[in-house]
Amino acid sequence: MLQIKDLSFTIGTRQLLSGVSWIINPGRRIALIGPNGAGKTTLLKILYGDLEADEGEMTFPKGYQIGLLRQEEPAVELGSILTCVLQGHQEVVDIETEMEQVHRDLEAGDGDQEGLLQKLDVLQDKFQRLGGYRLEADAKAILSGLGFSENDFSRPMGDFSGGWRMRVHLARLLLQSPDLLLLDEPTNHLDIESLEWLEQYLRSFPGSIVLVSHDRFFIDRLAQEICELDRGKLTQYTGNYHDFEIQKAANEALLRKRYEEQKEERERIQRFIDRFRYKASKASQVQSRVKQLEKMEIIDVPPPARRMSFNIFVANSSYKDVLKIDNMSFTYDQDWVLQDVNLSIFRGQKIALVGINGAGKTTLTRLISQQLIPQQGRVELGERVAIGYYAQHQVDTLNLDRTILAEVGETAAETHRARLRDILGIFQFSNDDPEKKIRVLSGGEKARVSLAKMLLSPVNFLIMDEPTNHLDIASRTALEQALQVYDGTLLLISHDRYFLDKLVTRVIEIKDGHLKEFEGNYTDYLARREALSAAAPAPAATTVTETDNASTPRKVKTKEQKRQEAEARQAVSKQRNQLKKEIETCEGRISELESRKGEIEAKMADPATYQDGERAAALQREYAEVKSALESTFARWEEAQVAYEALLEGLEKDN
Repeated sequence: MLQIKDLSFTIGTRQLLSGVSWIINPGRRIALIGPNGAGKTTLLKILYGDLEADEGEMTFPKGYQIGLLRQEEPAVELGSILTCVLQGHQEVVDIETEMEQVHRDLEAGDGDQEGLLQKLDVLQDKFQRLGGYRLEADAKAILSGLGFSENDFSRPMGDFSGGWRMRVHLARLLLQSPDLLLLDEPTNHLDIESLEWLEQYLRSFPGSIVLVSHDRFFIDRLAQEICELDRGKLTQYTGNYHDFEIQKAANEALLRKRYEEQKEERERIQRFIDRFRYKASKASQVQSRVKQLEKMEIIDVPPPARRMSFNIFVANSSYKDVLKIDNMSFTYDQDWVLQDVNLSIFRGQKIALVGINGAGKTTLTRLISQQLIPQQGRVELGERVAIGYYAQHQVDTLNLDRTILAEVGETAAETHRARLRDILGIFQFSNDDPEKKIRVLSGGEKARVSLAKMLLSPVNFLIMDEPTNHLDIASRTALEQALQVYDGTLLLISHDRYFLDKLVTRVIEIKDGHLKEFEGNYTDYLARREALSAAAPAPAATTVTETDNASTPRKVKTKEQKRQEAEARQAVSKQRNQLKKEIETCEGRISELESRKGEIEAKMADPATYQDGERAAALQREYAEVKSALESTFARWEEAQVAYEALLEGLEKDN
């Protein structure tokens, strides 16, 4: 258990932490949240020992180990990534090196052979107690989970970008398994697959975890407690992020009610004082009430949450066909990244592009935005399509000598110019920040300027590669809301699953150079991917072969195998029922939609309908919605039907 009491910390004239007390119990998973600049990273550094608090104390047991994953990209280290991970257990590495030297001395016949054997016994015993024999296997398993291939293990650290080096440092920390693991924005450099693996790993992590993250989905899946740091104070809540939002709203409502009641009480007391201040017979009563006011502890009500909103301006709508890709292939150094890709995107669609890091997501967006040219096939943009492209490397296009205000204002749509400072506040540039030169900004700040500049430009096809990496939760929410009502077309790469769920209605997965499409949001995509995976034929069960003298060998199933087979049959049966229900639901919905479509078509064929322009327009809107719903429901039905038939085919083969 780690405990801090009355911790205070000041930077310049600003007090970041004021009288913070906190107990971190063993095995607890805690999310530390708060607005950017509240002091979350500072608190983690104090816990780790990088910074020293101005006041207060911190206590923990002797031998208590703390590990910290920092936001800053790690420096390049010598050696392979596997070596770098194992260095987190330097004592074990040193013992192994010493054991190897003793083996060499024994083989060479040098020195006291009996003494060397005794020394080897001692070293081997200690190596085993420290988990040395499984250490390398554990390190490789963690690296694999974080997205590295087996071929990567022996590659030098210098071969990898900052984001991948961050994963190596995370792997080292996980292998160390400290008593308290401090994670500062661990999801920023992970793809969704690595993120899901990390979630599962951390759920069974034996130590305590304090994580700083703006990823609400990640927090919801992991956190048992939420600690909010705001205005120097730490407030604790039980449960995940969803629970926190409910509790905080209830607490604030209660606090405001008490504030109003106290305000009324103070005003009533003050009126008595003012009325009888100069009346001798009431002097003692007046004095009593003056003291009562002085002793009354004023209820501190937090300022209203900043409500931020803006609209993304679409200057001119594109035609219906936004993008058409035919039989397109692309290679880097004779290595095919994308092969025989066919894709159509239509006006108004909001699409997520998913796949592991290196699958080709960014390559595809650069091909679509005409930054790359395919070796085969064609990529065609539709009429009047105006692309707005955002990616991390876009910061290189900023004019370093301009102010934030001038840089963003250069391309901003006319409708945004009057509110430019307010909108920049959404991207965490407040007060005098807009007057800062781009040159003095951090990498994250430059990324936010690039994002703001693109969103405020008059475009109708947004292509966004990890737009939320440098935004706090309030800014992400504002961006979500703006994109939800955006009339243009959106193609989005993001590891923020909550963000994807709120926005997209179509998911495109890139795997082994090919595209696979799914209707619905990210949660729908996961469910259908799991359904297709479950429908795939299972590998044959392992059997034990037993020979009776010269008789023919026969296969004998153990109790465990029988239990596993029974569980597999139950899982398949459950999956079959779910798919059957999905098919029936879709068929019912298709029937309803087709019926309604026929009704609307009949009305639209009646000339009398067009005597009421408003009614005719409403019918046309409904007709478009019904057609869209019919198409998506047909796609769901077809996908479920394919999975159901594959499941039945697998069962027939097994039988």
